[in-house]
Amino acid sequence: MVSLIQAIILSIVQGITEWFPVSSSGHLALLQHFFGFQNFSYDVFLHLASVLALIVFFWSDIMSFFSFKREKIIYFFKIVIAMIPAVIVGILFRDYFESLMDNMFMLGLCFIFSGAVIYLTKFTRERKSEVGMFDAFFIGIFQALALLPSVSRSGMTISSGLFRNIDRKEVAKFSFLLAIPALIGANLFEAKNIFSLDISLSILVISFGLTFLTSLITIKYLMQIITHEKFYLFGWYNVVLGVLIVAWSFII
Repeated sequence: MVSLIQAIILSIVQGITEWFPVSSSGHLALLQHFFGFQNFSYDVFLHLASVLALIVFFWSDIMSFFSFKREKIIYFFKIVIAMIPAVIVGILFRDYFESLMDNMFMLGLCFIFSGAVIYLTKFTRERKSEVGMFDAFFIGIFQALALLPSVSRSGMTISSGLFRNIDRKEVAKFSFLLAIPALIGANLFEAKNIFSLDISLSILVISFGLTFLTSLITIKYLMQIITHEKFYLFGWYNVVLGVLIVAWSFII
């Protein structure tokens, strides 16, 4: 059972960490470990609120796909290409990756890995204005890495796009639009379990609304951070947190 205070904390953390490159799944796993419960269906519920916020934020871009203009069809096809690696890896290894969520040592190592990748974006330069077909597949490979516990999906997709020297604003937009089918697909199999949650309706409503609002604010703020070339600073956060978790795993 999730208390109101726990729900508020988890909702705010989900809204922030889903879009900041610091891994929402890793943070939720850590918090639930401290709270003494594990409720994956509740995590899925919060993720759906984050996805709705993303849809609202990029509503005009999403609707533009229905214009069926050539450039929009090609852009949509790029998103499909970027989805392929994560779909394949997710189908083959989903249960294995989920089993790692309770392993504090692995959580720490993956935070360190994620942070190292993100920090390396400090040395990238913009040379292309849009995402190409190979760029999309390259980004998709990195998105598949985010199936590992505490590896940030946005961290991997934005970083990989920057490694391809693509315009920062365009990389962020592609990453966010790619997140819609990625997150819906990843949580689709668990969505049916939401209806069996042993949590009061009032707490679910508060959780959903708070996650939604926090996500909207975070998405807007992250777009500004990326544009101002401060994205790499999240790497330090991930590495420091990862080191602390690894050290803690040897103590408990």
